[in-house]
Amino acid sequence: MRGAPTPLTGSNILDILGDRKNSFGNAQKKKRKKGDPWSKLSIFFNLPYWKTNLLIDVMHIQKNICENIIRTILNIERKPEEHLKARLNLVEMGIRKDLHPINIGPNKVVLPHARFSLSLKEKGIFCCVLKEVKVPESYGSNVSRCVNLERHNFLGLKSHDFHILMQDLLKVAIRKVLPKEVARVLMELSSFFKMLCSKVIIVEDFESLDVKIALILCELERIFPPSFFVIMVHLSIHLAYEARIARPVHYRWMYPIER
Repeated sequence: MRGAPTPLTGSNILDILGDRKNSFGNAQKKKRKKGDPWSKLSIFFNLPYWKTNLLIDVMHIQKNICENIIRTILNIERKPEEHLKARLNLVEMGIRKDLHPINIGPNKVVLPHARFSLSLKEKGIFCCVLKEVKVPESYGSNVSRCVNLERHNFLGLKSHDFHILMQDLLKVAIRKVLPKEVARVLMELSSFFKMLCSKVIIVEDFESLDVKIALILCELERIFPPSFFVIMVHLSIHLAYEARIARPVHYRWMYPIER
């Protein structure tokens, strides 16, 4: 029930890092000091304005969160053992016992079905919805061309495609395939980004977004395993505050430059 920690500025971080340097190769695998979260000085501090920069890029945060959601619900691993490691983390932490791996024999492990994972039939429904979707001209690219119905996967999605998925298409596709409590939280996350990227900012509404995203992240922690919470998911907590500082997001994001 404690209050939120005071955000660190670039100058605060530089003071903590001291005279630490960037070391590449095997040299960077040095042991960190106890309680020290940093192992090197980010190369971004070579930019003259970086220590006074208060903003992070909404476009890439939204893209990575949407990609993480799709990869998790479709059970797409970058490595075959990735999902098992995520479940073993739960065992080590002593939480979410309903998701702990079950040993059924020598070198044989069964992973209980998680409520955030889709069955083979549900994956087909999810992919078919996005395969058949049609969007207005100039609204976005043809997302249906990136859907692989056989492998239940997505190939070739661009950053702007994830923007459309996160804010509009995802909440339609998950409505009938995920449990209500899971779909509701993801739809609230979608609405958060939709409001965050609106062209008109009402300060009072954006102040309520700070509370909303904190509650959404807490609910996500009750549903998804710790491996879901990459740094990009945590960075979403800062976006509403930054929108109040820098005003509408669409004036400063990277889509016009990347396209």
